[in-house]
Amino acid sequence: MYSIEQRDEQLANTTADIVYELGFDRAPQHLVSVRMRISRVAGSELTLVMPSWSPGSYKIRDYAGWQGNVRCYSVNGSQRAERQYSWRDKASMVIDTGGADTIEVEYLVYAHERTVRTSHVNRFHAFLMLTSICMYVEGRTQEIHHVVLTHDQQRWTSTSTALSAVQAPSQGRMILGALNYDILADSPIEIGDHRVTTFSAAGALHEVALPTNYDLDIDWLTERVKRIVEVETTLFGGKAPYDRYVFIIQAYPGAGGGLEHARSSVNAVDPSALLDKSKAIGLLSLLCHEYFHLWNVKRIRPVELGPFDYTRETYTPMLWLAEGLTSYYDNLLAYRCGFTTQKEYVESISRDDIAKLDDVKGRFAMSTRDSSTLAWLKLYLQSPDGSNRFPSYYLKGGIIMMLLDVYIIDHTDGKYSLDDAMKAMWRRYLEDPAKGMTESECIAIIEQATKVQVRERLMSWLGGTTELPYDEIFQAVGYSVKRSPKKIEAGTFGEKVPAAAVAPTPYIGWSLADVSGKIIVRSVDDGSPAQLAGVGIDDEIVAINGIRILTPAQADHVLGGRIGKEATLTGHCDGRVYTTSITAAERIVPALVEIDKPSARQVEMRNRWLQRTL
Repeated sequence: MYSIEQRDEQLANTTADIVYELGFDRAPQHLVSVRMRISRVAGSELTLVMPSWSPGSYKIRDYAGWQGNVRCYSVNGSQRAERQYSWRDKASMVIDTGGADTIEVEYLVYAHERTVRTSHVNRFHAFLMLTSICMYVEGRTQEIHHVVLTHDQQRWTSTSTALSAVQAPSQGRMILGALNYDILADSPIEIGDHRVTTFSAAGALHEVALPTNYDLDIDWLTERVKRIVEVETTLFGGKAPYDRYVFIIQAYPGAGGGLEHARSSVNAVDPSALLDKSKAIGLLSLLCHEYFHLWNVKRIRPVELGPFDYTRETYTPMLWLAEGLTSYYDNLLAYRCGFTTQKEYVESISRDDIAKLDDVKGRFAMSTRDSSTLAWLKLYLQSPDGSNRFPSYYLKGGIIMMLLDVYIIDHTDGKYSLDDAMKAMWRRYLEDPAKGMTESECIAIIEQATKVQVRERLMSWLGGTTELPYDEIFQAVGYSVKRSPKKIEAGTFGEKVPAAAVAPTPYIGWSLADVSGKIIVRSVDDGSPAQLAGVGIDDEIVAINGIRILTPAQADHVLGGRIGKEATLTGHCDGRVYTTSITAAERIVPALVEIDKPSARQVEMRNRWLQRTL
C-alpha cells in the first residue's frame, strides 16, 4: 500500500529493524559515512539497492557512482564477521548472510554536488538527499526506517527535515524516523548553523530554514511564507494535509531551482533574491510553486508517479498536470497573495509565458504530452539545440492550463474555474490516497467539477503541435495577443533630459556567452538569421563588419543598427576562420493586451479570472 502521509506522533519512541547511522567526521572531504543495520534477516541472501533517481527530478543520476568502500558484516551480539557480497547490477548488491539474523553494511558516499536534488557536505553544513545516501532493502520498503545523525550538535546547531524525531537528541545522537522508505526518500535533511523560524497556520506547524552565509531578513521571508500557506490552504479547504511542514531555502551565489516533497520543499536562490526588491518576486513565485506541489503531484498525481521504481525511468505523459498546472498556478498564487499587482501579473504572462514559448521553435515539432514522456532525455539532458526540438511541459503545459481556466470561466459565465477542478481532484485523492489518476480519469474529474466538456479540446492542445488559440480564448476576458516590434524606450534623466538614442533590438536567433574572453554561440534557432547564415553552436564570433566583437551585447548593438541590411560576420570553428553574410531581422514579440472597449461581460469574466478572494 503506497503512502507518503506521516505525522510526527506516529514515530515517537518507535523501534526499527532498518537503521542508518550517518557520520560526518570527513565532512571537509565531502564524505558521509553510512552504517546500515538490518535486523530480522530471513534467508541466505539479502539484496540492497541504491536508488538511481529522485522523484520529482526526472533524470537517471546513478547515485551508486558516488558510493564506495563497501563492507558487509554479520552481527551476533558484540561479534562481527565479514560477509561476502556481489554486485547484481550497477546499483544492487547481494549479500551472503550466512543465515545471520542481523547484517551491517558500511560504505562512504561522496557528496559534493550543490543542487536541490543531490547531496552536498562540507565542514560547515550537510544537505542530504537521502535517495543518494541510503540504500533500501529489496522487499522491505514498507516498514519503519530510522536515521541516526552523529554530528557535533554544538557546531551544527540546527537540523531541518520532515523526518520525525523518535526521541530527544542525546550524547551526540539524533534519531529520526519514517514510516516507510518512500517517506524516507522524500525527506531531505539540512544540518548546520542555519537560522530557523516557526509559525502556526492552517492547523499545522511550519518551519522556515535559511542556510546561507549572507545576512538576510528571515523575518520578512517568514511573513511572506505564512501568507503563501494561508492562501494556498484556503484553495483546498483551509486545513493543511500535514501536521508539520519545512521550507528549506538555500541562498548562495548562482543558486536556483526547487524540489517538492510531501512535508517539505527545498528552494535554492541567489541571495540577491532577498537583497534586490526587483528579484524577490522570483523567489516568492518559486515558493508558491513548490508548496503547491504538496497537493498537486505529491498527492494529486498521475498514476505512474507512486509507488516508484527507484532503479529505472518512470514514464508519464501527464507532467502537464504535475508541472504545467503548477507552473500556471505559481505566478497566479503570487498575485493572489498580493505580491504582484494585476498589471504586473498580466505583464508576466506576456513576458514569462507567451513570449518565451514564442521563442521555442520546438513547439511545432513535439507535443506537450510527448515532451512529458521523454522528459528524462529532452528536459533533463537537454542539448543546446533542445528548444528547436521540443517544448517544455512546464512552459507550454502552464499556458495550456491558463487557457483551460479561462475557457471554463467563459463557458460557465464565471460560475466555475480551474480551482473547482483542483478541489475535486483533491477530494479524489482523499478517497483513494494509494492510487494516482489516469489521464482519462483526470479529465473526467475536470469535466464533472466544472460542468464543461473539455476533453476533445484539451487533448488537442496537449497532443498537438499547432499554435495555441490565444485570441479565441482570451477574447472572453477582453484580451488579445498582439505582436509588435520590441522597442527600448530611450527615456529621460534629470530635468527630463532625453537619453541617447538606442539601436533597435534585432532578432538574430542565437544566444551568446563570454567564455574566457571569447564570444561563443550557445544556441541557434531554426530558421533564424544565424541559422541561415550558417553559424553553428560553439562557433566563436570574432567580428562583424570588421568590428572586433568583445561582448554579446556589442554583437546585438552592431547588428541592431543594420536591421534588414546584410553584414559580414567573421567566425571561428575548429581552428579555422570563416566569413559569412548575416542579415538581422526586426525582433517581433507577442504580448497580452487589453482589447479596445471590452464589453461588460468581458470585464466581468476578467474580474472572475483575476479575483483574489478564493
